[in-house]
Amino acid sequence: MATNKLKGKIAEAGYSQRSLALELGMSKNTLNSKVNGKIPFNTVEIERICEKLGIHDGAEKASIFLG
Repeated sequence: MATNKLKGKIAEAGYSQRSLALELGMSKNTLNSKVNGKIPFNTVEIERICEKLGIHDGAEKASIFLG
């Protein structure tokens, strides 16, 4: 996973990890662990994150979450 790219997208969309975690219904610690690659995201979480961050391009999603 491209951790730095995801962190950049979170900031670019105006979120902190804490505020994005609240939007997603998970704890900040859980989101942080997932962003830092300690716990994998599931496909539903990836889709919800992409929706919140305005990531619609499949290639961009792949470069972030499969990179």
